[in-house]
Amino acid sequence: MVAKQTLTMFVVTEFCVYLSQILMFFLVAVMASNLLRDEAHLVAYIKAKLNDGSLTEVLATLLAIAATMGFISALTRAAPSSELLQRVADEVLSDAPRTAYVFGSGVAGTLFAVALFLHNQPESQAVTAVRAATIALMWSVIGFAYGCGFAYAFKHKTHIKKKTARSSSAA
Repeated sequence: MVAKQTLTMFVVTEFCVYLSQILMFFLVAVMASNLLRDEAHLVAYIKAKLNDGSLTEVLATLLAIAATMGFISALTRAAPSSELLQRVADEVLSDAPRTAYVFGSGVAGTLFAVALFLHNQPESQAVTAVRAATIALMWSVIGFAYGCGFAYAFKHKTHIKKKTARSSSAA
């Protein structure tokens, strides 16, 4: 059984998990480019990570997550007495938001590395470091909002403390 936490602690925990994933992808990009000194390797990594189909793939993945979660929820309602099905559904529904985090953090971490590279190599760059960082920040916010929203939707009963009448009236 998971110890329940406040809504604030839940969001902070999810945010820290998401930031750690961004950091992982950022560090991969940094290491893949010889500590941001090898532009050719950074470009190769970017092409592997971010291609023309990236946005379509991310949107399709987010829709697939939502559809899968809906399908699993429907199954558990159809067979509410199946303990195995409920256990599997709980695990899948708990992990699905992290999949959204992986896609958002992968793009964001890579773009933050690009922003740092552009900041360190400002001459003759078509895209500015600020623009790359802004796009990375947008990806970060969207990925976190989507993943945290789904995490809350499926974990609020088991992971978040309900406000008591005393704390609600004090607020």
